[in-house]
Amino acid sequence: MIESSEEKTSRDFYIEYNFRYLQCPLTLNKKVKADEEIVYEPLTTLNAMVRHNRMELLNHPVCKEYLLMKWMAYGFRAHIMNLGVYSLGLIPLTLLITRIRPGISSNATEIHQTGPLEYKDSHFIRVCMCLVFTMSLFGICKEIFQLFQQKLKYLLDYSNLLDWTIYTSSIIFVSSLFVNIPARLQWECGAIAVYLSWMNFLLYLQRFESYGIYIVMFWEILRTLIRIAVVFFFLILAFGLSFFVLLCSQQHYKTPLLSVMQTFAMMLGDINYHEAFLDPLLSDNLPYPFLSYAVLIVFTLLIPILLMNLLIGLAVGDIAEVQKYAALKRIAMQVNLHTNLEKKLPYWFLSRVDQESITVYPNRPRYCGFMSVFNYCFGCEDSITDTQSADTTLELEILKQKYRLKDMSTLLEKQHELIKLIIQKMEIVSEADDDSNDLFQHKFRKQQLEHMNSKWDTVLKAVKSKSP
Repeated sequence: MIESSEEKTSRDFYIEYNFRYLQCPLTLNKKVKADEEIVYEPLTTLNAMVRHNRMELLNHPVCKEYLLMKWMAYGFRAHIMNLGVYSLGLIPLTLLITRIRPGISSNATEIHQTGPLEYKDSHFIRVCMCLVFTMSLFGICKEIFQLFQQKLKYLLDYSNLLDWTIYTSSIIFVSSLFVNIPARLQWECGAIAVYLSWMNFLLYLQRFESYGIYIVMFWEILRTLIRIAVVFFFLILAFGLSFFVLLCSQQHYKTPLLSVMQTFAMMLGDINYHEAFLDPLLSDNLPYPFLSYAVLIVFTLLIPILLMNLLIGLAVGDIAEVQKYAALKRIAMQVNLHTNLEKKLPYWFLSRVDQESITVYPNRPRYCGFMSVFNYCFGCEDSITDTQSADTTLELEILKQKYRLKDMSTLLEKQHELIKLIIQKMEIVSEADDDSNDLFQHKFRKQQLEHMNSKWDTVLKAVKSKSP
């Protein structure tokens, strides 16, 4: 990273980012691909940083600009195209759910005979059904291709199971266009399809830096909540079965399943105290009043107060650590996206869009037209501002150290002068006055050599004594 000599506030001030240590030259990559014995992995350096959780290195301005260069070169286009293809199935599915009333089978004859929709609407619905069916088949073909390509790694990714569920339920929902199916099954699949489709849409927004980190944080907190809920489900089950035994005469606790569901609703604050406890007690319809109130008091202390505060504390209390992990995971997803794309893109395309270095002018607009609007809504944070603030902090710390060293040097000089005056007043003769320019280490070494007896001294003395 090289900064120009102009003032940082000048319009001509620029920063040059060099990526030669982050990527392998494309000409060398072509030779490596020709040699089948050598395996080349794109973005090797960044993948190593992700593998070893080097968050500081991944947040370095050069690494961030390198990922941004890859994103603007081909990652952005590929992701927008993928998002557009997905929307071709999502939008018609949403229109079908909103246009057709639940409880009516959506095959063409019944829609036209039922009467709530006009003929032009039924034609529009047929078009939407065909679009949903076509895009679902296309999605299934894509998933099968990825299964053969990724093999075991494909089965370990939960998002692939989500895609299969969406495509299967969507096909069942619109299959009444070709075959007769029960309306109940059709609308159940429609509800599952539209719910999971919009949930899956969030996964596509993870790639955009403005919102991606919050989506990743949401999924991480949800994962923590599910792990805790599995553990404390037995506590809810204990109270649910206890209320089933004590309040089985009431409609809300008539069966064990209803009792557990009512206990879950009570956990969220809907205790329904008057109808379930107070009114039956006053009308003498509560079979076990003392034990019922005892269990209610224990439930109120343990579940709405203790457990709910514990869940909130675990989900929100460690938000800084979750945000740090989410940032690392989002960068890891970006690196994984660019790695997979570079494996599939041809050499001629990469040679046109790849750059070994870029020059950024911080005081000029970086994008124009549609890209400026898109970057304002979905773009990443400006790394130039982070770099300048980091540089300012570093300069301030260096300036502080400079002043501290200057103060220490001044104090040492004053002490030196004071010691010299004391020596002069006391009329002490110091050897340092005779040889003040000689360093202590040199004098010590010199004295050591003078007093050192060499092993050849004895031999020389013997030779001299024998010589006539």
